[in-house]
Amino acid sequence: MVDRLRALANRPLGDDDRPRLFAIAVAVIVACAALLALWDDPAPPRARTLPAPAADLPPADPVATPAGVADPVASPAEVARAKRTARRFLAGYLPYSYGQGPASAISGASPALRRRLASERPRVPAQVRARHPRVRLVQTEGATARDARLTALVSDGRRRYTVRLALARTTGGWTVTAVDG
Repeated sequence: MVDRLRALANRPLGDDDRPRLFAIAVAVIVACAALLALWDDPAPPRARTLPAPAADLPPADPVATPAGVADPVASPAEVARAKRTARRFLAGYLPYSYGQGPASAISGASPALRRRLASERPRVPAQVRARHPRVRLVQTEGATARDARLTALVSDGRRRYTVRLALARTTGGWTVTAVDG
């Protein structure tokens, strides 16, 4: 029996054998594709949701509001000002966090945050210190007339990560009150 199969496998192909072999090859490919599709069937796609507000960031300095009255939503112009403050803050904070600059170069931070950053200098390995972080995107998670939560996407050439910021509206404009990232 083995000799007959060996003789069948080693014989030259004839013109009448080609359509059958083609059909068999197509059937094997389709069967393999179907098996692979069923084998690694991903879960159904979920609806895209925005990240939850940063619960671990401390709240911005509260301002008394009458009971039952919600803070008004920030206008698009105020959101743009908050984003500019966040970018200005990150322009000093990112080099500081990579060990490339002092805390005094960070603008747009509240005095309490500036003191905390100055007292908690980051320890940065030499290979990380050589990288150059860049802000790729600043996105608003939520903004009222009094405070805002923003998330910045940062890339340093090797990895991408997010930095979450809490901002408060003061008489002088927006101020970063907390940073997480």
